Amino acid sequence: MQNSHIYNDKRDFRCSHCDGKILIPWDLPPTTGPCPHCSGIITSPAIEPPPPPVQAAPVQAAPVQASPVHAEPKTPVPLPSAIIPPPHPVSVSSRPAATDTAIPQPPPAPETPVALPTTPLQASPLPPRKQPAEVPHASDPSHGNKRKHKLPPPKSKPHKSGLIPVMLVLLLLIIGSGVGVVLVSREMGNHIPPPSVAPIGMDPAVKEANYLRTGWQKEANQVLRNFLSATTSQDKLPHILHSEALASRIEDFYGGVTIDDSDTPAEAFSIYELSAEDHARGLFMMVFDQPPQFDLKEFFRPLASLEVQYGIDEADLLLTTLARAGNFAMEPVRAHAFFKRTPQGLKLDWEIFAQTKYRTFQNFVELPETGQTGIFRVFIVEDVPDKGRLEAGTRTYRMADPANTTDTARVNVKVDSETGRTLSIINWRGTKESRPITRTATVELSWTGDVAAPELEISRFICWEFLGLGGKEDPAAISTK
Repeated sequence: MQNSHIYNDKRDFRCSHCDGKILIPWDLPPTTGPCPHCSGIITSPAIEPPPPPVQAAPVQAAPVQASPVHAEPKTPVPLPSAIIPPPHPVSVSSRPAATDTAIPQPPPAPETPVALPTTPLQASPLPPRKQPAEVPHASDPSHGNKRKHKLPPPKSKPHKSGLIPVMLVLLLLIIGSGVGVVLVSREMGNHIPPPSVAPIGMDPAVKEANYLRTGWQKEANQVLRNFLSATTSQDKLPHILHSEALASRIEDFYGGVTIDDSDTPAEAFSIYELSAEDHARGLFMMVFDQPPQFDLKEFFRPLASLEVQYGIDEADLLLTTLARAGNFAMEPVRAHAFFKRTPQGLKLDWEIFAQTKYRTFQNFVELPETGQTGIFRVFIVEDVPDKGRLEAGTRTYRMADPANTTDTARVNVKVDSETGRTLSIINWRGTKESRPITRTATVELSWTGDVAAPELEISRFICWEFLGLGGKEDPAAISTK
């Protein structure tokens, strides 16, 4: 740091880093701060007594880079912001300069500062962009005089408050445009013409194939709904197959009372896929299957003793009857709904529907009555005879209900009878067939013999498959009793 010179109320000194001249107030105590020329950390010299006034001839500054040197006005030059003391001035008269508080550094100055030679009465001018604004500074604690220092203008910040209205306007425009698009699309959708059907959809072969695959399901479901919703036999007849021939029989079956089919709702029926051959013949099928249910409010079974549970003692008749779970279970409900395609549309086969839902085959088998007859659609297969009931020259066949396969009955058929010869195609006992053969058939059953000991027999074999659907009645097929 070079010695300083006092001129009027100013004194100057040179930077120890760049040798640039700096003018400061003569009463400024030693202060540490960055150089306004090179930003190096410097400390101003101590206060010196003012020398006697000296008349000095003005000396013109040497030109630098062909730029004229302007005379510095004699007005006091404020201290640059680079050496502004902190807001709380620290006295450095009683401590070394190394312990003085450092002033925060401003943005770095240009790497090559321009140093201008000056006379004792002139200071090097600062670039216009370095001119700070004058702001009042804290009063000096030693002399009580207020100083003014120039601070760099604060950086302008973007005015964010002006963006909020613009963003709100854009948001409202986006919302409005979205609502407009929705309203326009709805308005346009109301006037959209129906889609044109491709010419291939009008092909009769394609249309028929679609109907046989899935198209029949909607029609069958509607026919079933109409049939089940009817409460009288007359209202059910328009939806039944062969309704003219079955009108009197249906009237006798329901007895003229109000019919309630709510226990088998149409929506509970499921599609049952038959073979492609059956579909080609116009046969379709839907089934209803409700498993056994327990009525919990009546389900109170007695507890058996440990001896009975572990097989030490036998349960008595009362315990066996009351503890049987089947005594507390509701009967399962199963129904088969067959549909046949007619010129008037799909029609329901009522005979199979009534037989499977109301279990007429079981009632006929379990309640024997001599002279009683009935026509039933059954599964038939050759079976072993009941113990002690084997007859010479006969074969035993077992029949079962199509929906309730636990409802079965055995009948003995003479081998040399017409029915025996017809059923011989499913014989497997004593033949090369290694497994039973089950077929669908329509038969007429009757109870014959003594009233005290009636016997069940096939009085007439009507046809293979179900009558009215795939089978046709053969008048010549009359069994020999």
